[in-house]
Amino acid sequence: MNWDNIYLIESQSRQDLAETFMRFQEYYESPVFRGRVFSADEFVAWYASQNGGFTYHQDWAGFNIPSWVLEPFKNGGFDPLTDREKNLVNFFRNIQGNFYIIGATSQDKECADTIKHEFVHGAFFTNSDYRRDVLNCLNAHKSGVIKVALREMGYGENVLEDETNAYLLTEPQTFRNKMSLSEGLKLRDVLDKIFAKYFGFSMMVVNADFIVNRTERILI
Repeated sequence: MNWDNIYLIESQSRQDLAETFMRFQEYYESPVFRGRVFSADEFVAWYASQNGGFTYHQDWAGFNIPSWVLEPFKNGGFDPLTDREKNLVNFFRNIQGNFYIIGATSQDKECADTIKHEFVHGAFFTNSDYRRDVLNCLNAHKSGVIKVALREMGYGENVLEDETNAYLLTEPQTFRNKMSLSEGLKLRDVLDKIFAKYFGFSMMVVNADFIVNRTERILI
């Protein structure tokens, strides 16, 4: 089974990838910039003030955005676009309907985990039945402590459930300071069964190449 509505943007440079996705990603999920029009310089200055320097490409290995995020960039709201932003917009200018875009760096040592993590985001967005079952599961297991951790990591309120699911399925150790690893692994098992129900394979055992072959891959 292939999902032609999940696109993987793959770069050889983590900095190139970050420069491509930065404003799209922060428009989508930043606690400060979500839903706002802002310049690259404005975001860089704010991020550096919060982190003791501009370390964005070091801090974030992967990216993910739903297709609707492209609209204000297509329509001139963020002009002038950088060359990398123009390229991303142009890749998808003539593609209709809802789709999801994920990004990873092939040379990064974390690439395999990143691709799996970002693919889960794509699955969450593109399959409403899967999303419903995940949300019901997270509500039943009272995963509030994970939301606290995600807020501390810099995620906006609109993606907390989505990120909880993606981290637990692919990197459950992320929350070891908020919940015991055994508790996280138990919840991962439940979420993995839900994933397998809809997509036919387990995220716990599959490798990144298997995932890549189930996306539309674009090399930049």
